[in-house]
Amino acid sequence: MVEFRPKIVIQIICFLFILPVGLLSGCRDQPDATTAGLSDESQQCLSCHQVELDSSHRIDCLTCHLPGDDLTIYPEGHEAVLAAPAHPDQAHQTCGICHELEIDMVASNNHYLLADHIRVVTEAFGADPNLAADLPLTRISSQASPETGLQLVEDLLARRCLRCHVYSAGDEFSAVAHGTGCAACHLSFQDGRLSSHQFSAQPDDRRCLSCHYGNHVGYDYYGRYEHDLNEEFRTPYQAENSELRPYGVEYHNLKPDVHQQAGLVCTDCHRRDNIMGTEGSPACQDCHLYDANRTDSSISLQSEGNNLFFASSASGVKHRVPQLEHPAHKRYGNRFSCQACHAQWTFNDAPTHLLRIDHEEFYDFYKLSLDGSSEVLKVISSHILDDGDLLEPAMSNKFTGEDVVGIWFRGFGERRWEQVLLDKDDAGVVTTVRPIVDLRVSWIDEDEVSRFDNLEPAGGVKRSRPYAPHTIGKAGLFYEARIRPYLLQKEND
Repeated sequence: MVEFRPKIVIQIICFLFILPVGLLSGCRDQPDATTAGLSDESQQCLSCHQVELDSSHRIDCLTCHLPGDDLTIYPEGHEAVLAAPAHPDQAHQTCGICHELEIDMVASNNHYLLADHIRVVTEAFGADPNLAADLPLTRISSQASPETGLQLVEDLLARRCLRCHVYSAGDEFSAVAHGTGCAACHLSFQDGRLSSHQFSAQPDDRRCLSCHYGNHVGYDYYGRYEHDLNEEFRTPYQAENSELRPYGVEYHNLKPDVHQQAGLVCTDCHRRDNIMGTEGSPACQDCHLYDANRTDSSISLQSEGNNLFFASSASGVKHRVPQLEHPAHKRYGNRFSCQACHAQWTFNDAPTHLLRIDHEEFYDFYKLSLDGSSEVLKVISSHILDDGDLLEPAMSNKFTGEDVVGIWFRGFGERRWEQVLLDKDDAGVVTTVRPIVDLRVSWIDEDEVSRFDNLEPAGGVKRSRPYAPHTIGKAGLFYEARIRPYLLQKEND
């Protein structure tokens, strides 16, 4: 027999009838638990911007969004409100009020500045190595009329390559739009829009992949490899449905990294001092050749009997950490990197063609319209698909937001992953490499005159550079076959 509970019935009636009345009466304008203690100005903000503040940032909206002492200009002077207060240009006076240490940390952080990326490319095209090493980001400028190859390459960096930088809000594809400055990592975006005003002290992998996508390290951790750009090579064949391309171009699903399969997230290995500070990237030996007296104190493995375990910061799940016990590690460990034997596949796109076009005759280049840039896609579509006003061939400077004439296309001679490429690094250790500087840069001006044609790196520049693919797995029975050329080289020496 079912027991009749009048109290529950009354609650249901209240929910069905009273709640809608409250919504229709504009209850959001009334102070509640989420706005209590905030100024009248902030409550006014929240009447339109319905965001939920987290417990650590229950501060007046204008403290961050209208920094300064003069609040009398608000709300009439609403244009003075900062939409992106975490942008590097004002992070010191906004985020830095409470997070001065962190702001100072990132000021010299390579992950934040992308200094190594800029140095490698600019040096390859003739920049002074002594200057390139300390080149400030804002020095990388867009060039409407480049006079030298190096100026053309700087324009390429400013308007195409560095769109993942924290000065930029990313691209317009749903999975790659992100905040600027601190917000790039610490605020969540969904489908191209800010989805939560709850700040995350530890970014999730989705935040990392909003920059580390499209055949760059990070994407491979999840086994993703970008498809060829021409539509005949992309699957499923529904090219007009952009929801199938959250990262701009569809991707193959290859084998993910063994650590990803185990449930580890990016920040389990890439800790605060690496992502924000000056500490170098983590090494495999930190965990797999663990010594409590030698290894960085921030890495703490748990010992249970003869086994060591690592607890994921995301799930708390403990994972057994195998130690380097195979004889091959002692035999070859000083001559070969871990990736040389354990990488399952690598990015081998080469050569990379980068073409700037200032004119509006796009029919010959239509097949490159979907090359990972929403700016290129919009301009080409406006001319070829006749779906609206014709857009000028222009692309924005990712530091200033200024539109500059010309759009940059990207293409490749071939795209491969199956052969793991090896070479020696500066220390003579054989490691995995990718042809990251195997570039061809061209420019056709508004009069359809070729100003630079297949500009290549300077003579003597190594086109392939060491990198650490995040595609780790078992070395297998035939690991020696991969490194045999270098073993024979040693024997001949």
